[in-house]
Amino acid sequence: MDYTLNAGVWNSVFAVPASVVDDYIKLAGERSLKLLLFLLRYGGKSFSEEELCEKLGFSEKGELEDAAVFWEQRGVIRRVYGDDSGELCAASEKKTVSEPKPVKTVEKVKAIKPASVSSGEIADRIKSDKEIALLFSEAEKIYERPLYQREINLVISLVDHYGLKPGVSMMLLSYCKKAGKTTPDYILTCAKDWADNGINSIELANARILKLEQRDSLYERVRKALGLKSKMPKKITDLLEVWTELWGFSEEMIMHAYDETVYEIGSWQPEYMNTILDNWRKNNIFTVKDAEKASEEYKASKKADKEAPKEKPKKAEKPKKPSNSSFDMDDVMAQIKNRYKNGS
Repeated sequence: MDYTLNAGVWNSVFAVPASVVDDYIKLAGERSLKLLLFLLRYGGKSFSEEELCEKLGFSEKGELEDAAVFWEQRGVIRRVYGDDSGELCAASEKKTVSEPKPVKTVEKVKAIKPASVSSGEIADRIKSDKEIALLFSEAEKIYERPLYQREINLVISLVDHYGLKPGVSMMLLSYCKKAGKTTPDYILTCAKDWADNGINSIELANARILKLEQRDSLYERVRKALGLKSKMPKKITDLLEVWTELWGFSEEMIMHAYDETVYEIGSWQPEYMNTILDNWRKNNIFTVKDAEKASEEYKASKKADKEAPKEKPKKAEKPKKPSNSSFDMDDVMAQIKNRYKNGS
Protein backbone atom coordinates (compact mmCIF):
# COMPACT_ATOMS: atom_id res chain seq x y z
CA MET A 1 0.00 0.00 0.00
CA ASP A 2 1.34 3.47 -0.94
CA TYR A 3 0.67 6.75 0.86
CA THR A 4 0.43 10.22 -0.71
CA LEU A 5 -0.71 13.69 0.33
CA ASN A 6 -4.27 14.73 -0.51
CA ALA A 7 -3.50 18.43 -0.99
CA GLY A 8 -7.12 19.24 -1.73
CA VAL A 9 -8.06 18.97 1.92
CA TRP A 10 -5.79 21.91 2.81
CA ASN A 11 -6.50 25.56 2.17
CA SER A 12 -2.80 26.35 1.76
CA VAL A 13 0.62 24.72 1.86
CA PHE A 14 4.10 25.83 2.97
CA ALA A 15 7.61 24.69 2.08
CA VAL A 16 9.70 22.40 4.25
CA PRO A 17 13.46 22.22 3.51
CA ALA A 18 14.39 18.88 1.96
CA SER A 19 17.24 18.47 4.47
CA VAL A 20 14.70 18.25 7.29
CA VAL A 21 13.55 14.94 5.81
CA ASP A 22 16.82 13.83 4.23
CA ASP A 23 19.15 14.51 7.16
CA TYR A 24 17.16 15.03 10.34
CA ILE A 25 13.94 13.02 10.25
CA LYS A 26 15.55 10.23 12.31
CA LEU A 27 17.48 12.51 14.66
CA ALA A 28 14.99 15.24 15.49
CA GLY A 29 12.61 14.55 18.34
CA GLU A 30 8.86 14.98 18.17
CA ARG A 31 8.94 18.36 19.91
CA SER A 32 11.73 19.65 17.66
CA LEU A 33 9.78 18.73 14.50
CA LYS A 34 6.64 20.24 15.97
CA LEU A 35 8.42 23.54 16.62
CA LEU A 36 10.03 23.69 13.17
CA LEU A 37 6.78 23.00 11.32
CA PHE A 38 5.07 25.76 13.27
CA LEU A 39 7.81 28.31 12.48
CA LEU A 40 7.90 27.31 8.81
CA ARG A 41 4.16 27.71 8.62
CA TYR A 42 4.48 31.39 9.51
CA GLY A 43 7.29 32.16 7.07
CA GLY A 44 10.00 33.75 9.23
CA LYS A 45 7.74 35.49 11.74
CA SER A 46 9.23 35.70 15.25
CA PHE A 47 7.48 34.31 18.33
CA SER A 48 8.21 34.74 22.01
CA GLU A 49 8.69 31.76 24.29
CA GLU A 50 5.28 32.34 25.88
CA GLU A 51 3.54 32.39 22.50
CA LEU A 52 5.28 29.25 21.28
CA CYS A 53 4.59 27.31 24.48
CA GLU A 54 0.92 28.25 24.25
CA LYS A 55 0.61 27.42 20.54
CA LEU A 56 2.53 24.14 20.77
CA GLY A 57 1.14 22.96 24.10
CA PHE A 58 4.52 22.95 25.85
CA SER A 59 3.84 23.14 29.56
CA GLU A 60 6.96 21.65 31.19
CA LYS A 61 9.92 23.85 32.10
CA GLY A 62 12.71 23.60 29.54
CA GLU A 63 10.52 21.82 27.00
CA LEU A 64 10.81 24.60 24.43
CA GLU A 65 14.57 24.94 25.01
CA ASP A 66 15.05 21.23 24.36
CA ALA A 67 13.02 21.47 21.16
CA ALA A 68 14.78 24.60 19.88
CA VAL A 69 18.41 23.76 20.57
CA PHE A 70 18.48 20.89 18.04
CA TRP A 71 17.68 23.27 15.18
CA GLU A 72 19.71 26.20 16.52
CA GLN A 73 22.84 24.06 16.55
CA ARG A 74 22.26 23.27 12.88
CA GLY A 75 21.45 26.85 11.87
CA VAL A 76 17.86 26.02 10.86
CA ILE A 77 16.17 28.37 13.34
CA ARG A 78 17.64 31.32 15.17
CA ARG A 79 16.99 33.46 18.20
CA VAL A 80 16.23 37.14 17.57
CA TYR A 81 17.73 39.58 20.08
CA GLY A 82 16.54 43.13 20.66
CA ASP A 83 13.66 44.79 22.45
CA ASP A 84 11.82 41.48 22.29
CA SER A 85 14.90 39.49 23.28
CA GLY A 86 14.77 35.74 22.94
CA GLU A 87 12.19 35.37 20.15
CA LEU A 88 12.59 32.42 17.79
CA CYS A 89 12.10 32.30 14.04
CA ALA A 90 13.14 30.15 11.10
CA ALA A 91 16.66 31.12 9.95
CA SER A 92 16.84 33.19 6.79
CA GLU A 93 20.12 35.04 7.14
CA LYS A 94 23.39 34.73 9.02
CA LYS A 95 23.58 36.25 12.43
CA THR A 96 26.67 37.92 13.80
CA VAL A 97 28.26 35.48 16.18
CA SER A 98 29.78 36.45 19.47
CA GLU A 99 33.30 35.53 20.51
CA PRO A 100 33.55 32.25 22.44
CA LYS A 101 34.01 32.52 26.17
CA PRO A 102 37.60 32.05 27.32
CA VAL A 103 38.39 28.66 28.79
CA LYS A 104 39.20 28.79 32.48
CA THR A 105 42.36 27.10 33.61
CA VAL A 106 42.45 26.36 37.30
CA GLU A 107 44.55 24.26 39.63
CA LYS A 108 41.68 23.38 41.95
CA VAL A 109 38.06 23.88 40.98
CA LYS A 110 34.91 23.77 43.00
CA ALA A 111 32.27 21.19 42.21
CA ILE A 112 29.28 22.93 40.65
CA LYS A 113 25.87 22.34 39.25
CA PRO A 114 25.86 23.04 35.50
CA ALA A 115 25.21 26.72 34.84
CA SER A 116 22.26 27.60 32.64
CA VAL A 117 23.41 28.60 29.16
CA SER A 118 20.90 29.72 26.57
CA SER A 119 20.52 27.68 23.43
CA GLY A 120 21.36 30.79 21.42
CA GLU A 121 24.75 31.12 23.13
CA ILE A 122 25.49 27.46 22.52
CA ALA A 123 24.52 27.79 18.88
CA ASP A 124 26.94 30.73 18.54
CA ARG A 125 29.75 28.74 20.16
CA ILE A 126 29.14 25.80 17.84
CA LYS A 127 29.26 28.04 14.76
CA SER A 128 32.44 29.82 15.81
CA ASP A 129 34.44 26.96 17.36
CA LYS A 130 35.01 23.72 15.43
CA GLU A 131 36.19 21.84 18.53
CA ILE A 132 33.07 22.80 20.46
CA ALA A 133 30.94 21.79 17.47
CA LEU A 134 32.68 18.40 17.39
CA LEU A 135 32.22 18.00 21.16
CA PHE A 136 28.47 18.50 20.89
CA SER A 137 28.25 16.27 17.83
CA GLU A 138 30.02 13.46 19.69
CA ALA A 139 27.90 14.06 22.78
CA GLU A 140 24.77 13.49 20.70
CA LYS A 141 26.26 10.23 19.39
CA ILE A 142 27.05 9.14 22.94
CA TYR A 143 23.49 9.86 24.14
CA GLU A 144 22.09 8.55 20.84
CA ARG A 145 19.65 11.45 20.60
CA PRO A 146 19.57 15.25 20.58
CA LEU A 147 20.76 16.73 23.86
CA TYR A 148 18.33 18.19 26.33
CA GLN A 149 19.06 21.61 27.78
CA ARG A 150 20.38 20.22 31.07
CA GLU A 151 22.81 18.01 29.12
CA ILE A 152 23.93 20.94 27.00
CA ASN A 153 24.70 22.89 30.18
CA LEU A 154 26.59 19.89 31.52
CA VAL A 155 28.74 19.48 28.40
CA ILE A 156 29.71 23.15 28.17
CA SER A 157 30.57 23.16 31.91
CA LEU A 158 33.29 20.57 31.25
CA VAL A 159 35.07 23.12 29.07
CA ASP A 160 34.14 26.47 30.60
CA HIS A 161 34.25 25.66 34.31
CA TYR A 162 36.58 22.68 34.66
CA GLY A 163 38.92 23.79 31.88
CA LEU A 164 39.02 20.42 30.11
CA LYS A 165 39.89 20.48 26.44
CA PRO A 166 37.03 19.49 24.11
CA GLY A 167 38.86 16.29 23.07
CA VAL A 168 39.43 15.31 26.71
CA SER A 169 35.79 16.14 27.51
CA MET A 170 34.70 13.79 24.72
CA MET A 171 36.84 11.00 26.20
CA LEU A 172 35.34 11.60 29.64
CA LEU A 173 31.78 11.44 28.29
CA SER A 174 32.58 8.29 26.30
CA TYR A 175 33.96 6.55 29.39
CA CYS A 176 30.93 7.51 31.48
CA LYS A 177 28.57 6.23 28.78
CA LYS A 178 30.47 2.94 28.46
CA ALA A 179 30.47 2.51 32.24
CA GLY A 180 26.72 3.21 32.37
CA LYS A 181 27.24 6.23 34.64
CA THR A 182 25.77 9.21 32.83
CA THR A 183 24.20 11.08 35.75
CA PRO A 184 25.29 14.74 35.96
CA ASP A 185 26.69 14.24 39.48
CA TYR A 186 28.97 11.39 38.40
CA ILE A 187 30.19 13.17 35.25
CA LEU A 188 30.95 16.38 37.13
CA THR A 189 32.69 14.45 39.93
CA CYS A 190 34.96 12.86 37.31
CA ALA A 191 35.52 16.24 35.64
CA LYS A 192 36.60 17.79 38.95
CA ASP A 193 38.95 14.89 39.64
CA TRP A 194 40.52 15.20 36.19
CA ALA A 195 40.88 18.97 36.49
CA ASP A 196 42.41 18.75 39.98
CA ASN A 197 44.93 16.12 38.81
CA GLY A 198 45.91 17.88 35.60
CA ILE A 199 44.41 15.24 33.31
CA ASN A 200 43.99 17.44 30.28
CA SER A 201 45.71 15.65 27.41
CA ILE A 202 44.78 12.67 25.27
CA GLU A 203 47.65 10.60 26.70
CA LEU A 204 46.80 11.32 30.36
CA ALA A 205 43.08 10.79 29.72
CA ASN A 206 43.83 7.43 28.08
CA ALA A 207 45.89 6.34 31.09
CA ARG A 208 43.18 7.41 33.56
CA ILE A 209 40.42 5.68 31.59
CA LEU A 210 42.46 2.46 31.45
CA LYS A 211 42.90 2.62 35.22
CA LEU A 212 39.20 3.29 35.77
CA GLU A 213 38.20 0.42 33.48
CA GLN A 214 40.48 -1.96 35.37
CA ARG A 215 38.92 -0.82 38.65
CA ASP A 216 35.40 -1.23 37.27
CA SER A 217 36.29 -4.72 36.04
CA LEU A 218 37.55 -5.65 39.50
CA TYR A 219 34.44 -4.24 41.18
CA GLU A 220 32.23 -6.27 38.86
CA ARG A 221 34.15 -9.50 39.49
CA VAL A 222 33.98 -9.04 43.25
CA ARG A 223 30.29 -8.15 43.04
CA LYS A 224 29.57 -11.36 41.12
CA ALA A 225 31.76 -13.42 43.46
CA LEU A 226 29.73 -12.12 46.39
CA GLY A 227 26.47 -12.84 44.60
CA LEU A 228 25.33 -9.23 44.88
CA LYS A 229 22.55 -8.28 42.50
CA SER A 230 22.97 -4.55 43.06
CA LYS A 231 25.97 -2.30 43.46
CA MET A 232 28.45 -3.03 46.21
CA PRO A 233 28.24 -1.31 49.60
CA LYS A 234 30.47 1.73 50.04
CA LYS A 235 32.43 -0.09 52.75
CA ILE A 236 33.57 -2.67 50.18
CA THR A 237 34.38 -0.15 47.45
CA ASP A 238 36.40 1.87 49.96
CA LEU A 239 38.46 -1.22 50.82
CA LEU A 240 38.95 -2.03 47.14
CA GLU A 241 40.19 1.50 46.58
CA VAL A 242 42.73 1.10 49.41
CA TRP A 243 43.92 -2.26 48.06
CA THR A 244 44.34 -0.99 44.50
CA GLU A 245 45.10 2.73 44.77
CA LEU A 246 47.00 2.89 48.07
CA TRP A 247 48.63 -0.52 48.37
CA GLY A 248 49.08 -1.17 44.65
CA PHE A 249 47.64 -4.69 44.40
CA SER A 250 46.58 -5.98 41.00
CA GLU A 251 43.17 -7.46 40.25
CA GLU A 252 44.80 -10.91 40.12
CA MET A 253 46.24 -10.52 43.63
CA ILE A 254 42.97 -9.27 45.10
CA MET A 255 41.03 -12.21 43.66
CA HIS A 256 43.77 -14.55 44.97
CA ALA A 257 43.31 -13.04 48.43
CA TYR A 258 39.57 -13.60 48.04
CA ASP A 259 40.17 -17.31 47.26
CA GLU A 260 42.55 -17.62 50.24
CA THR A 261 39.95 -16.05 52.55
CA VAL A 262 37.20 -18.46 51.50
CA TYR A 263 39.60 -21.42 51.76
CA GLU A 264 40.79 -20.49 55.25
CA ILE A 265 37.51 -19.57 56.97
CA GLY A 266 34.85 -20.99 54.67
CA SER A 267 33.26 -17.65 53.75
CA TRP A 268 34.23 -14.19 52.56
CA GLN A 269 34.98 -11.68 55.27
CA PRO A 270 36.38 -8.32 54.11
CA GLU A 271 38.26 -7.77 57.37
CA TYR A 272 40.03 -11.13 57.07
CA MET A 273 40.88 -10.47 53.44
CA ASN A 274 42.22 -7.05 54.42
CA THR A 275 44.51 -8.76 56.97
CA ILE A 276 45.88 -11.10 54.28
CA LEU A 277 46.60 -8.26 51.88
CA ASP A 278 48.11 -6.10 54.62
CA ASN A 279 50.43 -8.97 55.57
CA TRP A 280 51.47 -9.42 51.94
CA ARG A 281 52.11 -5.69 51.63
CA LYS A 282 54.30 -5.61 54.71
CA ASN A 283 56.29 -8.59 53.39
CA ASN A 284 56.60 -7.08 49.88
CA ILE A 285 54.51 -9.84 48.27
CA PHE A 286 52.81 -8.47 45.16
CA THR A 287 52.54 -11.46 42.81
CA VAL A 288 50.52 -14.66 43.01
CA LYS A 289 53.72 -16.66 42.59
CA ASP A 290 55.32 -15.01 45.63
CA ALA A 291 52.11 -15.41 47.64
CA GLU A 292 51.92 -19.11 46.84
CA LYS A 293 55.59 -19.56 47.73
CA ALA A 294 55.13 -17.82 51.07
CA SER A 295 52.06 -19.96 51.75
CA GLU A 296 53.94 -23.20 51.01
CA GLU A 297 56.83 -22.15 53.24
CA TYR A 298 54.43 -21.38 56.07
CA LYS A 299 52.64 -24.72 55.71
CA ALA A 300 55.97 -26.56 55.59
CA SER A 301 57.17 -24.89 58.79
CA LYS A 302 53.92 -25.76 60.57
CA LYS A 303 54.20 -29.38 59.41
CA ALA A 304 57.82 -29.58 60.59
CA ASP A 305 56.85 -28.30 64.01
CA LYS A 306 54.07 -30.86 64.24
CA GLU A 307 56.26 -33.85 63.22
CA ALA A 308 59.32 -32.96 65.36
CA PRO A 309 59.92 -35.61 68.19
CA LYS A 310 58.90 -34.35 71.57
CA GLU A 311 61.16 -34.89 74.65
CA LYS A 312 59.62 -36.82 77.54
CA PRO A 313 59.08 -34.59 80.51
CA LYS A 314 61.51 -35.28 83.37
CA LYS A 315 60.14 -36.84 86.55
CA ALA A 316 59.77 -34.30 89.22
CA GLU A 317 62.42 -34.68 91.89
CA LYS A 318 61.54 -34.88 95.54
CA PRO A 319 62.21 -31.50 97.02
CA LYS A 320 65.26 -31.45 99.24
CA LYS A 321 65.08 -30.32 102.82
CA PRO A 322 66.48 -26.95 103.42
CA SER A 323 69.96 -27.29 104.90
CA ASN A 324 69.39 -24.55 107.39
CA SER A 325 66.07 -25.81 108.68
CA SER A 326 65.63 -25.46 112.49
CA PHE A 327 63.11 -28.32 112.56
CA ASP A 328 64.26 -31.81 111.37
CA MET A 329 61.66 -34.56 111.72
CA ASP A 330 64.30 -37.37 111.51
CA ASP A 331 66.23 -35.92 114.45
CA VAL A 332 63.05 -35.65 116.48
CA MET A 333 62.14 -39.29 115.80
CA ALA A 334 65.69 -40.47 116.78
CA GLN A 335 65.50 -38.60 120.05
CA ILE A 336 62.11 -40.18 120.85
CA LYS A 337 63.51 -43.69 120.17
CA ASN A 338 66.56 -43.14 122.44
CA ARG A 339 64.40 -41.94 125.29
CA TYR A 340 62.16 -45.00 124.86
CA LYS A 341 65.19 -47.38 125.13
CA ASN A 342 66.57 -45.65 128.18
CA GLY A 343 63.20 -45.73 129.90
CA SER A 344 63.09 -42.05 130.27
